[in-house]
Amino acid sequence: MCNFSAGLVLGTVMGASIIIALHPMNKRDMRKAYHRAERMMDKMSHRLRDWT
Repeated sequence: MCNFSAGLVLGTVMGASIIIALHPMNKRDMRKAYHRAERMMDKMSHRLRDWT
């Protein structure tokens, strides 16, 4: 399970970096994306904690 979650996080980071390289963001969009990613990581950690 640990390898799965590490792979999921790595894939998300790699995908986000590719998207940012192809389509640069302005400051407002970057702030929105940061908060969205923060909420997603919080939800994922809560689900993993409840599941294990």
